[in-house]
Amino acid sequence: MKNAFSYIASIIVSVLLVFCTIAAMGAGIAKVCINEKQFKCISDKYDLDEKVCSELEKYFKERSSASGIPADVYMDAIDTEYLGGIIDRTIDNGFHRLRGGISSTELENEALEESIDRFFNDYADSIGYQKDDKFEQKLKGTKSGAYKIIGEYCDVYKFGALGSHGVLGKLSQVYTRIDLIMVGAAATILVLLVMLLLLNLDAKSEAVYWTGVSALIAGIIGIVPCVYLLATDYFSSFSIKQAQIYTAYTETMKLLTNTFLYTSIGVAALGAVLIIVYVIFKPKNKAQAAA
Repeated sequence: MKNAFSYIASIIVSVLLVFCTIAAMGAGIAKVCINEKQFKCISDKYDLDEKVCSELEKYFKERSSASGIPADVYMDAIDTEYLGGIIDRTIDNGFHRLRGGISSTELENEALEESIDRFFNDYADSIGYQKDDKFEQKLKGTKSGAYKIIGEYCDVYKFGALGSHGVLGKLSQVYTRIDLIMVGAAATILVLLVMLLLLNLDAKSEAVYWTGVSALIAGIIGIVPCVYLLATDYFSSFSIKQAQIYTAYTETMKLLTNTFLYTSIGVAALGAVLIIVYVIFKPKNKAQAAA
């Protein structure tokens, strides 16, 4: 180090470089992992449609004693293919809202409506009940209630609940700016690297050293919490009753953590390589300077 100023300034720039590197890593990982494709892949990989089907059957069986409607009236008209399509649609609509759009999911199932119609009509005929307006209102309410429950259970990432509580709008403000954050962080990193080079013009290898240290520290900062979360199986402690929602959230968090871990390892490895390069070439630079 030539003087105290360049040393102190290099430390400050290196600290800023650490935080910018972490910001760039986080924004890049969010861009890659938080999107419709990844969420649908998780849904397919972990059979969320089957989990939704099981949870719906459980719900309708528990409700049958109060409603008087057997679970089979609903479940005979519902299959995993139908539920999987709704899951994909809710994911698409959720991300559309995250990007600032407005969307809603209207469910249709002719087989389900026919099954409910048949049950109500058969029951009314068996007891001689007159099919009046009250009957029609009850029939209509049962259908809309069934669609509402199916929609809620298929919303495995709870976009609807997040939207109703105002959380989705706040997340949208960040999500729509991910590209801007990435570009801003990358541009800042470039500026900081140029500053390191200018601060160490007389010994350019020092710029390599500070860059390596910054990358190594940024990588370690990312590695430590990721290793802790994965080693302790932290996400398995989530207390979510519905299996499909539990699986969706825990597996998404594991995906983000693993991706951040691998990225951090790569950044740390790059930093270590730069430091090794500095150690190897520093004596040569000094010899050249003396000559």
